[in-house]
Amino acid sequence: MGMTIYMYIATVTWLCLILGYTQRHTPARHVPLVVTGIIGDFLLVGYLQFTRDAVQTAASFTLGPLEMIHIGFSTLALVFYIPTAIHGSKIYRGKEEATTREKHKKFAMLALACRTLGFIFMFSMLK
Repeated sequence: MGMTIYMYIATVTWLCLILGYTQRHTPARHVPLVVTGIIGDFLLVGYLQFTRDAVQTAASFTLGPLEMIHIGFSTLALVFYIPTAIHGSKIYRGKEEATTREKHKKFAMLALACRTLGFIFMFSMLK
């Protein structure tokens, strides 16, 4: 079996994040790309939870180790998106403090690294 529709959606959201990273010095392109990627990831996880009980499946530890690594990194990415978005919105709105930009960069890089590893391990779910 090939990639599922969910894998294609995850690929598009990951590409939005990667393209957004490459445009980080151009807010007019960076912000829409990363916001699309982040919202897309949250919506996909919400849909998978609603239709497939994704959290319960992950918590049951019935999946293999590579699939669990995918879930772990993907979950961490979702967690790191929150402070990334908070600090990023402060920068975008011109409300940044002395350490806002540094915090945004650190959380964003953690989120992107985790999301990239989650993306790579996603392919372990191919049957």
